[in-house]
Amino acid sequence: MMAQRNNRWVIRLSFIAVLGMGLLGFGYAVSVWLPMLDAVDLSTFTEAVDWVDVVAGIGEQGIQLFLGVASGQ
Repeated sequence: MMAQRNNRWVIRLSFIAVLGMGLLGFGYAVSVWLPMLDAVDLSTFTEAVDWVDVVAGIGEQGIQLFLGVASGQ
């Protein structure tokens, strides 16, 4: 059984197309969707809280937001 020889130019063009569409999608998302950073409640965090608790709290709020959007409420 012989291995099929792939054309490198097709692979390179496909890779460039994927990167280009990814950048185009990122640009569209940034221009249309603006996150509301003031919606993140940081009032419960004090100076004694470490960064793991901060990231976990923000992640939990993001999950709650996603669940609220996905449930249609």
